[in-house]
Amino acid sequence: PPLRNTIVLSTAASAVAVSIYRSHKKKGLPDANFSEPLPEGNLGCPILGNIDFYTNRGSVETGPGDFFRRQAAKAKNKNIFRYMAFGKPIVMVSGMKNVKSAFNQEFKKIRTTSLMTRLTDLFGGASMLFVNEADRHQYMRRLVGQSMTPDKINLAIPALVASATEQLDQLTMEEPVTMEHVCTNFTLDVAWRQILGLDLKEDEIVQFYEAVDNWIGGIVDLRTLLMPSIKHTKAGKGGAYLVSKIERKMDQLERDGPDGSTMSAMYFARDEEDPSKCLSRDDVISNALLLISAGSETAASTLTVSALALGLHKNVLKKLKDEQLAMIDKHGTEEMTREMIEKDCPYLDVVIKETMRIKPLGTTGAMRVADETIVVDGTQIPKGNGVVFNIYLTHEGDPVVKEDGNAHMDIVKGFKPERWLDDSTKPTEYMPFGYGPRFCLGYNLAMAEMKVFLALLARRVDFNLVNMNQDNVTWKKASIIPKPEDGAVVELASLS
Repeated sequence: PPLRNTIVLSTAASAVAVSIYRSHKKKGLPDANFSEPLPEGNLGCPILGNIDFYTNRGSVETGPGDFFRRQAAKAKNKNIFRYMAFGKPIVMVSGMKNVKSAFNQEFKKIRTTSLMTRLTDLFGGASMLFVNEADRHQYMRRLVGQSMTPDKINLAIPALVASATEQLDQLTMEEPVTMEHVCTNFTLDVAWRQILGLDLKEDEIVQFYEAVDNWIGGIVDLRTLLMPSIKHTKAGKGGAYLVSKIERKMDQLERDGPDGSTMSAMYFARDEEDPSKCLSRDDVISNALLLISAGSETAASTLTVSALALGLHKNVLKKLKDEQLAMIDKHGTEEMTREMIEKDCPYLDVVIKETMRIKPLGTTGAMRVADETIVVDGTQIPKGNGVVFNIYLTHEGDPVVKEDGNAHMDIVKGFKPERWLDDSTKPTEYMPFGYGPRFCLGYNLAMAEMKVFLALLARRVDFNLVNMNQDNVTWKKASIIPKPEDGAVVELASLS
C-alpha cells in the first residue's frame, strides 16, 4: 500500500504539472487569426510568471520599476514587450504613439481590471478606476469633475496655503528635517482639510496620518494583496477608518448642507444631462478614497523629489526665488490665487514638469485586459492578455530630450527646467498623469497643491541637503513614485 500510494500521488502530481505546463504554454500562444507576431518577452515559470517581477522591482540607482527597465533593455523593440505576473501574460507598451494606439481603445477593445481583487477592496469597487462601462464612466467623471473645476480649485487655495505654511514651519527649526515627511504630511493635511473637509484635533490628525500610511502601504505590499482577506490587516483597518470618516462627513453634509470641501462638491453634484441623478454614497466613498490615494502619493513624492532637485541645483532654486519676489512685488503677500500662480509663475510650472518628467510613476498604471486581439506597433496583443503602459520608459524614449547614457533621466545631469520654455527643446513624450479616458481627474488639484507648496518654500527659506550631493544620489527601491533613499534630509541655510 505505501508503494501504491506513492505511485498514485506521483502520477497525480505529474498530471497536475503537465496540466499547468500546457495551460502556461497555451497562454503564451498568438491569435491564429492575426499574422502579426507576438511581442518579445519571456513569460517565466508557470503560475507565478517572471520571478524577477516579485523579487527585483527596484534599485538604489534609479528607484522602483527596475524590472521593467531591464525587460525593455533585453528587447529589440523596447517600446513593447511581454512578461507574466500572477499567472497572466501582460504586454507593456511605451512611447506616446503606442500608448495612444492601445489606450484609445479603452471601453471598446480593452477594459480595466485588477490582477488582485484586493485592490477593489482597498479602493472600493465603485471607484472610477474600476468602472468599465463607457457611459457609466463618463457619468461619474462629469459628477466627480464638478469638484475639480478651476473655480473649485481657486476656492481651495487658502486651505492649501494654510496646510503648506504649517508644514514649512518645521524648516525654521535648527534640526535637520526630512522633506519626505514634510511633503507627505502636507498632502495628508490637504486630504483631511480640503478633500474630506474634516475638522480634526491634534491627536486625530496623527491617527489620520497612520491610517492613510497603512492603507496606502497595502497597495504596494504584495503580501497584503495575496491574502484571502484584508479586513484584519493594517491596510484593511486603515481603509475602514477612512471609510468611517467619509460616512460621518456625508451625514454631516446631509444635515448641515454644502461646505467648501471637495467631497461636498461631489456629494451635492447633479448630472447636467439629468439633474435628478447624483452619486450614490458608495460612489462618493470610493472616489474620495481614490482622490486621497492618487493625489497624496503623487504630490508628496513629486514635492520630495523637487526638494532634492532644488538642493542639487541651487541656480534653479534662485530662479524660483526671484520669480516669487516678483510675484510679491506685484500682488503682495496677503493673497494667493490660482490665477496669480498660473499667470505669474511660469518657472514654477516647469520645475514641477521637469521633476515629473525625470521621476514619474516608476511601475505601471492600472492594468487593462484585451477583450479582443489588438495590434500595436506591428505586434499582436491576444485576447485575454493584460495591457499596461509605462510612463518612465515613455519619457526616457523622447527623441527631443534623449541623451547618451540616459543622462536626460538623471536628476543631476538631466534636470533642466528651462528646456520647457523653448519649443525646440520642449519634451514631446510626456504623460505623468496618464492618458486617455482615464486621464487623472485630480490633475488640477495636484498641480495646485505642488505649486502652492513650492512657491511658499521658495519665499520662506534657503536650505542645504544633509546627506546627498551631486556625486551621491540614491533612491528607495519600493515606492509607487520614486523617492530619495534618505527622504531628502535638509537643514536650514537662511530665512527669506
